Amino acid sequence: MKMSVVVRSTTKMISPFLVTYAAYLMLYGHLSPGGGFQGGVILAVAVILLITAHGYKKVRKRFKFNWASLIESSAGAMLVLLGIAGVAFGGFYANFLPTEGGIIPPFNVIVGLEVGAAFTFVFYILLRWVESD
Repeated sequence: MKMSVVVRSTTKMISPFLVTYAAYLMLYGHLSPGGGFQGGVILAVAVILLITAHGYKKVRKRFKFNWASLIESSAGAMLVLLGIAGVAFGGFYANFLPTEGGIIPPFNVIVGLEVGAAFTFVFYILLRWVESD
């Protein structure tokens, strides 16, 4: 079902702001309320809004199913590597970075990518299932 011009235009305008806000939550989640999970959910909402407004086939050309799968699996592997790197410095997920927040900012970004890609991936799978009916 195709949405109206108003809905499609509004979605195109809002989605970049949602992606920016998601990045803000992921990067500054260690200083303020927010974090990787919240940022990832907002990141997925930006893609899901575009799919809902413009249709699956049109959005699928730019945000490919395989990209979501690749980002999701890569983020999972990076989380494991971050935990193993912490073991080398004294403990699982040990804080070994001498920067403000230590490993929490990179951890939040990786979790955000994981959650955003996973929600988008699940939405793609549900759409495929609906299309096959």
